[in-house]
Amino acid sequence: MRSIRVNPNLMTIFEMLGASSIRKCFDCGACTVTCPFSEEYGGEPFPRRIIKYVKLGVEDKLVASLEPWLCYHCGDCSDSCPKGADPSEILAAARRYLIIKYDFTGRVSRFLHLTNYGWLIGILILATITLLIGLIFRGPIISDRTMLETFAPVIVVDTAGLIVFAVLAIFVLLNVYRMYKFTVGSLKGIPLSIAVKELVEIPKHFLTQVKLSRCSFRSFYFIHLMIFYGYALSFILFVPLLRFTLTNEPFLFKHPLSILGIISTILFLIGLFYIIRGRLEKKHHVWKYSHTSDWVYIWLLALVVVSGILTGIFRTLDYPLPTYIMFALHIILAACFLVLMVPFSKWSHLAYRPFAIYFARLKMIKGSGVHV
Repeated sequence: MRSIRVNPNLMTIFEMLGASSIRKCFDCGACTVTCPFSEEYGGEPFPRRIIKYVKLGVEDKLVASLEPWLCYHCGDCSDSCPKGADPSEILAAARRYLIIKYDFTGRVSRFLHLTNYGWLIGILILATITLLIGLIFRGPIISDRTMLETFAPVIVVDTAGLIVFAVLAIFVLLNVYRMYKFTVGSLKGIPLSIAVKELVEIPKHFLTQVKLSRCSFRSFYFIHLMIFYGYALSFILFVPLLRFTLTNEPFLFKHPLSILGIISTILFLIGLFYIIRGRLEKKHHVWKYSHTSDWVYIWLLALVVVSGILTGIFRTLDYPLPTYIMFALHIILAACFLVLMVPFSKWSHLAYRPFAIYFARLKMIKGSGVHV
C-alpha cells in the first residue's frame, strides 16, 4: 500500500499565497455545484477536492493535480459560498503554489512569492544587471538631434532580446516538462497518433482562451484578450521586426509598424484601466482579492507601457536626452517584467493552462480521469 506524505504546513503556505479564508471552508460542495466547468472533468468534485487536499496537507496529490489550471478564476463559486471561504481565491493560491513547484530552479519562484521583499529584491537585481549591460554596450549620445539607434545599436538590443527570449522559452519549457512529469508521468497507454492529434488543444486555448467566455462576468474575457493580444503585437514588433522599428528616424504615426505599436498600446491601456479600476473597486470577485504578485505584475506592465509611450512621444518631438533616458528605462522595466513574470510568476499561466487542458485530455484517454 502506497504511503501518503502529509505537509502539516500546507494550509499556512496557502494563506501566505492568498487563500486567507481557507479555514472557513466546511466542505459543503456548493463550489462544485456552481462551477461551470466541473462536469467536464470526469464528474470529479472540482474545485472541492483541491481544497480538501490543501486542508489535509496532501501535497503529492495536489502537485499531481491539473484542476487549479482548469479553473478560470471567474469567481462564480465564491459568490455562492455560504461561508465566505472564497474557493476561487484558494484555487488562485493553488496556481501560485504550483508555479513554485514547477520552477526547475527550485528557488527563484519560492523566493519571490514567500520571502519578505522578494519582489523588490528581484527587481533591483535585474534592473542593476540590465543597466550595467546597457552602459557597457550603449553607443554615443547625440544631443543635438534624436538618434535612438545610434544610442542603442539595434544589433545590441536585437541580440540581447533574442537571447533573453530564447532563455525564457527554455525556462518555460523546462517548467512545463516538470508539470508533465508531476501530472501525466508518461505517455504509456496513449497511442502516439492520438497524443499528436490532441496537440491542437494547446494553440487553440492559448490563442482564444475560449472557456473564459463561459464565466458569468463576460467582460473579464474580453479584458483578458486585450492584454493577451497586446503582448502578441509587442512580441512581433520587438523580436522579428525590431530592426525596422529601432532606427534613427522619428516616430511616424502613419507607418504600418507604428500603427501596430499604437494598437498594442491601446489594447494594453484599456485592459490595464479596467484591471486596476476593478482591483481598486473590488466589485467583482475576480478582482476582490489582490496578492502581492498581482500588483507587481500590473504595475510593472503599466510602467513598461507608459515608458514606451513616453519614448515614442519624446522621439516624435525630437527631444534627444529624454528619449534616450526613457528608452533605457523602458528596456530595464521590460527586462524585469519578462524575466520575473514569464517563467516564475503570473504570466506563466498563459503557458500552463493550455498545456493543462492538453494533459487532462491525455490522462482521460489513459482512463485515469484528471487525477493520477
